[in-house]
Amino acid sequence: MKNFGLKPLALIAATLSLLTISQLALAQEVYRARLSPMPTTPSTVNDITGEGEVILTLDGSTLTVEGSFAGMSSAATGAHLHNGPPAQPGPVVHTLNIDQAPAGNITATLELTPEQIEALENNALYVQVHSQNNAPGELRGWIFLRSHFDNL
Repeated sequence: MKNFGLKPLALIAATLSLLTISQLALAQEVYRARLSPMPTTPSTVNDITGEGEVILTLDGSTLTVEGSFAGMSSAATGAHLHNGPPAQPGPVVHTLNIDQAPAGNITATLELTPEQIEALENNALYVQVHSQNNAPGELRGWIFLRSHFDNL
């Protein structure tokens, strides 16, 4: 084995360092939520518009949220991460940063509890964007592993 001038211990340390970096990269999971109009009451069905996408990266217990939205019927007033299985509303578990406009960005860096990580892994978390015209919520998207969308 050619060691390129490295002493055996240095070669082992360098190899372990590369393995540790590879393991850390593998520990990250990337998720995606497609935001679409989601009426919260029958009276809002014709009033909600817009779309967006959020990419969420889980690294250990830290969830990084980065996304955008556009075309809403009015300015966004807030965004949250909710705990609820697909098609079922659930409670707010984290507040997200959002541009207060009909189009903009959504960001956050969150520390998840073990229960929230389990909910994420079981597709039981979603992103909801609230607006001036639709305070209960205008856009919603359940969070799934990004790889589920690769073949679509």
